[in-house]
Amino acid sequence: MIMKTMWTLTKREQLGTIDGLNLFFGALLGANLGTLGTLSLYEYGVLILLLAGMVVTIRLVSTSERRIYSLALLAFYLAIVGAILFVPGLQPKGLAVADLHRLAVTLAIWVAAVLFIELYPTVGAGKDQA
Repeated sequence: MIMKTMWTLTKREQLGTIDGLNLFFGALLGANLGTLGTLSLYEYGVLILLLAGMVVTIRLVSTSERRIYSLALLAFYLAIVGAILFVPGLQPKGLAVADLHRLAVTLAIWVAAVLFIELYPTVGAGKDQA
């Protein structure tokens, strides 16, 4: 029993881990955006809108009681990002391929980490531990 609880998170530990991931990856995303000086203002605005939606959706996965809704929205945004990544005509003009790939890797690792923590076992999952 001790080993099982040692390898599980309490609800508060899970929330803290998610908050830490969001803080780190939000800062990393901001650093990546600082290198996008070659984009036109329009392309930059479109990219910011897409990324803002993606970030909100990542956060929704951790907070929404409507799990199916938040996961469907996440799948929608991942499909958009995937299309931008793999369909050359959809890639923002002026964005270096290396910068696009760095943004995609940042988002992919962020989403994977959040999903991992969300699906990781918690102690007292049905109890309010706040």
